[in-house]
Amino acid sequence: MREKEQKKILTDLLEVINKILKSGFKNRQHRLVDTVEQVQIQNYEIVEDENDRDLIYVHNILVTTRVFVIFSEDAKSSDNIILKNQKPIPFRYNKDIDNYEIEEETVFFFDATTF
Repeated sequence: MREKEQKKILTDLLEVINKILKSGFKNRQHRLVDTVEQVQIQNYEIVEDENDRDLIYVHNILVTTRVFVIFSEDAKSSDNIILKNQKPIPFRYNKDIDNYEIEEETVFFFDATTF
């Protein structure tokens, strides 16, 4: 896999994670995320599909985030959330752009924060 493909995969993942957090995601105390301050991908694995060269999967994704959640009507609180993916995320090769594209509709993360 080329370096530009790996960078595109990480960029796509960060964009999707930000979108998920900003579109109604709730933390473990069921508080709605208001703003995202920081997102870092700590771990991930890329696996190429043996039967389809144009398909790869990214799994074992571990993400740390710093967000502000709505604490009450007029108050916000900061929170650190650890996210993990539920199932491998597929990326399909697009010949027009000569790179992989995320299949966004299959992405699901859950709050794996333990404390």
